[in-house]
Amino acid sequence: MIYRIINNRKKEILFFVLLLIIFYRSPYILLHGRFMAEEGSTYFANAYKYGFYYSFFFVDYASGYLNLWANISGIIANIFTLKLAPLISNYLALVPKLLIFYFILYKDSYLIDKFQYKLLLCLLILLSPFNVPEIWLNSINSQIFFCILSFLVVFNKNEKKDINYLNLLIILLAGFTGVYTCVLLPIFFFKYLKFKTLQDKYNLIILIFCTISQFILVVFSKLSSALYEGKLHAVDISLIYSYFYNVPVKAFLGRNLSQFIFYNLNNNVQLALFLICILSLLIAAYLIYYFKKNKKVFNRNKFIFNSLLYSFFSISLLVLIGGVGEYVGGRYAVLPSFYLITLALCLAIITNNLNLKIFLHLILFISILSGAYEFKNNNKYKKYLICMDCPNWSSEVEKFDKNNNYEMKIWPYPQKWLKLN
Repeated sequence: MIYRIINNRKKEILFFVLLLIIFYRSPYILLHGRFMAEEGSTYFANAYKYGFYYSFFFVDYASGYLNLWANISGIIANIFTLKLAPLISNYLALVPKLLIFYFILYKDSYLIDKFQYKLLLCLLILLSPFNVPEIWLNSINSQIFFCILSFLVVFNKNEKKDINYLNLLIILLAGFTGVYTCVLLPIFFFKYLKFKTLQDKYNLIILIFCTISQFILVVFSKLSSALYEGKLHAVDISLIYSYFYNVPVKAFLGRNLSQFIFYNLNNNVQLALFLICILSLLIAAYLIYYFKKNKKVFNRNKFIFNSLLYSFFSISLLVLIGGVGEYVGGRYAVLPSFYLITLALCLAIITNNLNLKIFLHLILFISILSGAYEFKNNNKYKKYLICMDCPNWSSEVEKFDKNNNYEMKIWPYPQKWLKLN
């Protein structure tokens, strides 16, 4: 009887467990709230000082694109009292994450169908090392989770003539909340050509409109010299090394295990990274050989694998040339790592080769375990998650009420301030 109840409610139970894990990672943020960098100093400050219309259409030309969700979060947070404002912004940043789990668990998808793999994908997204503290519960990095959400939306099984307006709204928000989702446009196009549903048609039209708009903003920012000078740069060997360390290595091994291998067991870090590059290429060559040998397996899942491979390489290229500085870690490594891990999961699901299946499941579980170890306290950037002599927001607001020129301290402390006058 109990087993039957649990089995019937397994999706709801899993969703509740995911919520508990989210709360465990940063109870301080979810109970007290905090503004993270430009989330407060730019987007909330705009809404506070300039009102709805300016804030809604605000574009940070140094970044080069519209971040609509950060604008909306600043506007909604501004409706509430100043003491509650950061808490509201944090819960709004939670929305795309919860929608990701909702789509994985409750939507029929070409990507994942069995519950055990839905469970595994949820854990990979929440616990894998790519879910770094830098992107946790702040509106400025919600664009990353909207991109993941859009990728899940494109794999929905749609009826020929039905329209899901929630999906359309998600694509609209995601497309106007950064350029990551816009890079997925070819997948939306091929999905429409393959299935010819009305939903896919409108998804495509909306994303085309978003992509054109964001492209114009990027070009204008570059031509007007407003774009941050570190963006849109050439790719050199040091950037390649940084990419291989932060994406294929850390995505599966995590930061602590990767550094233990590279810095304790190897004196020559560049040599170790070079060997990792070679190993990655050999694994890729083997997979190409495997699928050429097993064409039926590949042909049955051709759209899925082509979409994952395109997403992985296109997003990787974007962060390589569009990231700030000679570094492809932190927030820049999140999406390439997600597509790489999802590709490994899909391979593990469909392959008939037992040795390959065991190997892929093993590296996925290592990714979850290493990420779970670093999830809260065992990482370099724990001050992004927990309060360690952090500024007391209520006290900061009281100081501001006494002196409107006071610059309130925000996270990451003590480097950032929020000025509202």
